[in-house]
Amino acid sequence: MKISIWGDYACPYCYIGETYLQRAVKELGVEDKIEYDLNAFQIDLDAPKSTKNTNAALLAYEKAMPLSKANAAYDHVKVLGKEAGLTINEATAYNTNTMDAHRMVQWAKATYHDSKLIASLADDLFYAYFTENKELADHEVLLEIAKKNSLDLNEVKKLLESNDYQDVVMQEEADLQSRGIQSVPYFIIAGQQFDGVQDVSTFKTAIGAALGMKPGEFLNF
Repeated sequence: MKISIWGDYACPYCYIGETYLQRAVKELGVEDKIEYDLNAFQIDLDAPKSTKNTNAALLAYEKAMPLSKANAAYDHVKVLGKEAGLTINEATAYNTNTMDAHRMVQWAKATYHDSKLIASLADDLFYAYFTENKELADHEVLLEIAKKNSLDLNEVKKLLESNDYQDVVMQEEADLQSRGIQSVPYFIIAGQQFDGVQDVSTFKTAIGAALGMKPGEFLNF
């Protein structure tokens, strides 16, 4: 069964949402029946390739507030991440462009036809950005993630030096907007649409019902 997902690797709610989805699939024991179809949606199209400003520093500047207050503004998502078992350091992350990260994932999606590989790539991109605070526009960072996932590094280098798959990324964003959706994460499970972060139980119910499982196999009593 294919599960379509739209998100951005600089979106903490996408990280949390996809983590809960994967947890639901694992708890149901249906990993071999699920195909993850990851689609691109850039939150900040104009984000720079590189910056010395953290998200908190940018917020402090834009809102004319103390840096300490700007850092505290990200505490809520840090707590939500902790509840999901994730370390989300959004305040100290750098707001760099995610187009090349999306292009790499879409190239891998078309080249390898392996949804588990694509899910692993996404997990590593989220981790690099939110936990390690690496810049996702940095090609060395992307090549490191590509190597970890056994991608063809020569082909990835060629891809990153080109504009290939940029049109694919832009089309996927347009497809979501054509549905009237302006934010992510967004999920489609067996025709059922979910806008925003869902809990594990909600995902288990949607997936279990779609796979024809008995209620007792996927409902939490």
